[in-house]
Parts: sequence; structure tokens; C-alpha cells
Amino acid sequence: YDEIHELSPHLPQLSTAMSVPQVVIVGRPNVGKSSVFNWLAGKRLYEPSDITVPTLLIHAEWDAIAGPLERLSDVVPELVDFLRADISEAGRCQRVTQLRLMIDVTKHPAPCLMWDGALLLDSEQLAPLPRAQRMKRLIDAIAVSGWLDGSPADALRRLADGRVDERRAHVAQGATLAERLLRAVGSRVEPLLDAVGQPLRDREFVRQCTPQQLSELVLAQLGPAALSALQDTLQSEGLQPPARWNTSAALAFVGAIGFPPEFASSAEARREPEELISGPIELPALHDFQQEVFEGLSALLASGTQRRRAVISLPTGGGKTRVTVEAAVRLVLTPEGDMRSVLWIAQTDELCEQAVQAFRQVWVNLGAQRTNLRLARLWGGNPNPSRLQPGKPVVVVASIQTLINRVGAADMDWLRKPGLVVVDECHHAITPSYTALLRWLDAEAPRPNAAERDQPAIVGLSATPFRSDDDESRRLARRFDSHWLPSDQERLYARLLAQGVLARAQYESLDSGVGLTDDELAKLGKQWEGLDFENLLEAINQRLAGDTGRNERLMECIEAASERSILFFSNSVAHAEEMAARLNLAGINAAAISSDTPTVARRYFLDRLQGGQIRVLCNHSVLTTGFDAPRTDMVLIARQVFSPVRYMQIVGRGLRGVKNGGTASCRIVTVMDNLGRFQDKHPYHYCRGLYAESTQ
Repeated sequence: YDEIHELSPHLPQLSTAMSVPQVVIVGRPNVGKSSVFNWLAGKRLYEPSDITVPTLLIHAEWDAIAGPLERLSDVVPELVDFLRADISEAGRCQRVTQLRLMIDVTKHPAPCLMWDGALLLDSEQLAPLPRAQRMKRLIDAIAVSGWLDGSPADALRRLADGRVDERRAHVAQGATLAERLLRAVGSRVEPLLDAVGQPLRDREFVRQCTPQQLSELVLAQLGPAALSALQDTLQSEGLQPPARWNTSAALAFVGAIGFPPEFASSAEARREPEELISGPIELPALHDFQQEVFEGLSALLASGTQRRRAVISLPTGGGKTRVTVEAAVRLVLTPEGDMRSVLWIAQTDELCEQAVQAFRQVWVNLGAQRTNLRLARLWGGNPNPSRLQPGKPVVVVASIQTLINRVGAADMDWLRKPGLVVVDECHHAITPSYTALLRWLDAEAPRPNAAERDQPAIVGLSATPFRSDDDESRRLARRFDSHWLPSDQERLYARLLAQGVLARAQYESLDSGVGLTDDELAKLGKQWEGLDFENLLEAINQRLAGDTGRNERLMECIEAASERSILFFSNSVAHAEEMAARLNLAGINAAAISSDTPTVARRYFLDRLQGGQIRVLCNHSVLTTGFDAPRTDMVLIARQVFSPVRYMQIVGRGLRGVKNGGTASCRIVTVMDNLGRFQDKHPYHYCRGLYAESTQ
């Protein structure tokens, strides 16, 4: 009987629900008990002694009928190809709410059940399930009634393989990216909450988001990494995403579901380790102060082959990278000879890639005629570059971390005698890593009475060539022979400001209404440097990040701002993510980036900020150096910073002037927490006074 077949999927559930190992025969009162008994015994599912005449009535219950009796093939058209021909027309389903299977007085929620010759459907229970699970529950439910034209396993296999193009097209029909992403995850909330991650998903304002808002938050947080992060969900929804991203198959997939090509990238997509750059075409001339730097570098390189050091010190926005790259191209890489190589060393991915793009632009414009420049990226897991071809120009851009880890390799020896070494952000150059680098280059400080030896020219770049400690500043100066380019550093800032190379900084403070605790103030008074101090500062920033009133003031500040391109320096990674989420929900386009953000997403958000699609970029620890956003007209510093060097690096992100494609002015808003007796130590006062004098 159909009724008997309907019961078989529930037998394991029923047996585990009983306090003793027995089977209760399930069904309506008019089902013949002997027929059921004989059927079970014949199947050898249970011994006859385990089967009892029902003392419990097990039945389906629901709260309300949610619609008329409908044809199953209309409600779930995906099942049409798997139903018997007669069932395609005759099979019916009934929508209900709060469907459950009752065993005695115990309720067992059920998204679907065969009952009284119809399939009961509870849409609220079915909707949160992945598509694959939904279809399995439906097929299992109707299979016992003999409605399938074939086995359940065959139906599930064919369902997984079939109608992929239709499902992808349905996703692509979404009006916006957020709507397409929502369709791609089957309009389910849980995968989106998983994608935003902890602890953001547990915040009340996120839990109250609509599915559409959650989809927008995922895109705002992950950018083009969203699809690869949701790969398992896309698979469970029958969209058949690519097995590997950053491939032609991935490009075809994202195009089919209506996403831009950048969404085909892997979350950790790497740039090519090497490039060939063709050239040249016209490039704007250097500014007068940059020409002074160029001439100084020319004299340095022409001064022999022994110790040659200098620091190019220009304020952020003054074009340190541009003038140094041009000097490297014109003075080292273009002339014929055996020393056509440059080793460029930086701290971060952004700084390294900034150098690569600068060499690309300058070589295309000023490089040797009919000559390719070989550019090698030595960071992010890229392999060691192959040996230099004699007489061919090559630039190796390396992170200090990768370079130090590779210097012992035999295939790296050719890099020990480059025509020029450039150390970006050279205020780090007194650390042990750089000392080891100089040792590898055979460019350590000469010992007393030691003979002079040939060394590569070494040039440092920094907007802040000093340290918080005077002794460290002297050590840094000695490492570069106290040789500054341009030579007149005192009047440099005012000079660049007058020329429109730098934007005029408008300093403001924002009272947070929050102070440090007595315990924090006591610990702060013991020391102002070292690992313990950094750990204390991090703990302070973590606590401040969770202060509701302080965050409300930050929101009010941004909402009241008229500026169009805002860099927000947050107190923590979670703080950046939360503030970006709150801003998006308030109708302000924002994104969050940190060292945890996948590289492809980080690049995507930076491009969108510079293109004007993002108004606020909330970041933690990744935009203090090596980042160029000329449109920036407001910098909001919420993070507690006590280092003048770090504070000036942050401020410098907004100081590119009109002559450099930036803005005439930039508002620098610094959140001032109550620091008690240490209030005057905040670098805001020092830097504001220093540059305020220069603007008079």
C-alpha cells in the first residue's frame, strides 16, 4: 500500500525515538495492522518480536494551510523530469506552516511529508536548506509513494547535473550585484552570516539585517573574494562553480552569473613573478625639487664604486618613488654596460607593487629604445628570479622578509652586486633584517684601518627619516652617511606647499568622550617603547574599539562630513569591519581592509576608492605607507598613536596636492581620548604645530 511505503523513511527515526528498541507501526487508524506487520517482516528490517501493535498514533500536524492544493510539477518544476508520467499531472502538494511529525506528544519538525496522498510542504523549513538538501528531502519524501520514474539516487544525480545554465541565468537576472549574490546562495541568510565572519555576524545590528543588506555587507567586506569564499554554498545550490579560481573556467562562470571578471580571482591570487615592459612614450617633467634629487643621485652614482649612501627625503605626496625610479631608469638601466640592475626593497605588498607600477610607467616613457625591461616580483611566495642576462636591464622588487629568507640560496648570488639598491621606508633600516642585508651585499660599515671595497650605491626613501628616539635617529643618519636629498630639508615642506605639490592640512580634534583607565595610565607611565608598550597600546585600542558611545561619535563625524573620499584609521581589524558595516547600512559606501583581507579584495577596494565608488575606506595597519589615493580629502584617525613617525605617515596619506593630481586641502581629524597627564604627548600636538608653522 502507498501508506506502508510512506512510512519506511521514518522507521530509523522512530526506533531511535523510543526508550526501548522496538518499532511502532505508523499510520492512520484504517491501515491494516497485519498488512504492515507482514510487510515489515518480509523486508527483514526487524525481527517480529521487535514489532508491536501501535499503542501510539504517529501522524502529521501543522498550524495552518498556506494555500490551495496544487500540482506538484507546478510548485517544484525541477522534479518534472523525474516523476512518472501520470504523477506529473496527478501528483499534488499542499503548502502548510509549522509542519511536524508527532510521535506520541513529541514534535519532530519536518520540511516535507507525504500524507493522505499529497506532499505537504513547509516553505519556511525548506528555504534555509541548501538546494541539494532541499531536493534530497523532497525526493526522499515522494520516492516511498512510488511517484519517481527511477531510483532516488538517479534522480539526485541527474538533478545535480541538469539545468545548470538555467540556475546560472536566474542568478544573472538580479538587478544588482547584491541581488545576484543573494540569488546565488539560494536567498539563504546563514551562508552570508558565515561569510561576514566572527565577531561581526553576532552583532545585533547585523543579525537584524535583511537578506539583501547582508548580501551588500558581504560584497563590501570581501569584494571579488566573495564568490570563492562561498564556493561550497554555490556548489550546494547547483551552480557548479569552478574547481579552481583565477582560471578561464572561473571567468566563464562569473560571466554566466552576471559578475565582473575580477570576481573570478582566487582569494589569494598572486601577481605574475616577472613582466616584460615595452616603451617609451612621453612623461611629464620632474618638479624643480625632484630635479635636485635627480642631480644628487647622478653625482652619487658617478662618484666611484666604493661606499655611496644617501636618503631621499620628501614629504608624502612629494614623489619620492617617481624621481628615484626615473633616476634608476636613466642612470642605471638605460646606459649600456654590465651593471644594468636595480634591487628595490620594501616592507609591504603595497609598497612593492607601487614600485613595480612606477617602473612600468617610467620605462614605457623613458626606457631604452627597442629594449624590454625585465621586472621580477620577489615577494608573496614568488620563486627566485633567474640569473641576470649580461647587458640586459632588470629590476628585482623584493619584500625585506622574502629577501632575507632567500639570501642564502646559490641562485641569488647574482643579486649581490646590483647597480643600485633602494630601501623604501628606510626609517626601518636600522633593524637586524637590514643589517643582515648589508652583510649579504658586503656593504657593512668599514672596520678601522680596513681597506675600502667596492659596494653598490644604496639609497633610502622616507617621508619621515627620523625615529622617536634621538639615538636611533643618529644611527639611521650614520647608516646613510647623513647625506640628505634635497639638501635643504628645513624649508622643503613650505616650498612644496607653496607650489601646490602638497595639500594644505586642516587639523581638527574630535573629543571622544572616553578616557584611559587608571590602570592603563599607570602602565603607560612606566615606558614608552618596546614590545610591552606596543602590547599595551594594542590592548588600549582593542578596548576603545568596543566603546559604543565613541563609535556613535565617529559615525556622526562621518555622516556630517562633506568630503567625498575619506580614509578612516580604525582601532582594530574588527573595528574597521564593524564601522564599514555600519556605514553601509547608513547609506554611505564603505569597505574595510586589513592585513587579513585577501590581496585581490584589497586591490579591488583601493581601486574603487580612487575611482569614487567607495567614499570611506576603513583600514587597520595597511595604509600607513605605500598607498596612493590622490582624491583623499579627509583622514579620520581613531586609532591611538603615540609615535610621531607613524602619525605623520598616516597624515601623509591625504597630503597630495593639486600639482600631483590631488586636492588643494585635506581635513585631518584626530580622535582625542582623555590621556590624563600624558595628553600633551599625543603626536597631534607636535605635528600640528610643526606644519602649522610651515603654512604661515
